[in-house]
Amino acid sequence: MLTGLDRPSMERRHDIKKVSLEKWENGTANISQRNISRLVSVALDHSIECTPEWLLLGKGAPPKTIPPSSINTQQVGKGDAAEDTLRDLSYFRNTYPKGVTLMVCDEAMAPYYANGDFVAGNTIDLKNLRKYLDCACIVETADCKKRARRVGYSDGAWFLYGTNPKHTGSAFLEIHVEITLVAPIFWHRMKLDIKG
Repeated sequence: MLTGLDRPSMERRHDIKKVSLEKWENGTANISQRNISRLVSVALDHSIECTPEWLLLGKGAPPKTIPPSSINTQQVGKGDAAEDTLRDLSYFRNTYPKGVTLMVCDEAMAPYYANGDFVAGNTIDLKNLRKYLDCACIVETADCKKRARRVGYSDGAWFLYGTNPKHTGSAFLEIHVEITLVAPIFWHRMKLDIKG
């Protein structure tokens, strides 16, 4: 509800099936760790703080909108890992107006980024994209999906690729993609451990 998206919009924009959302919300199906990570990433994409621990166990602070006010950087490192990560992400968003954050939701970029890691970067003008070939980036394509990938260019077309050839699931190599946003990654926080 905090994202302002209904189930069909969540499916279109974030590739999370509306049937699955309904089952998770009604408690008729269990939610996997991977899907918890995806929902936390969606929340962050909409400036909402929501910890995996709260989604899984209902423990800790409930989800809330990240205020646009400045963050007390003296508090970083004073709470638990989830609070610290959310505080860092909020600070990042306030410090870099063109910043983009993402919770990695697959293993395509292993060993550099693992499922559940958080990454962030500053968006670039797409006219300068060739300067970032083969760099790890947060990439959004015309279907509004974001993922961490490397960017390549060949024969007049852009392509995206991962660094883990053993990855299964989401596409490891995507060719002829229409890129709408690129943010070279310069901030990385390891996966949160969920207690309980």
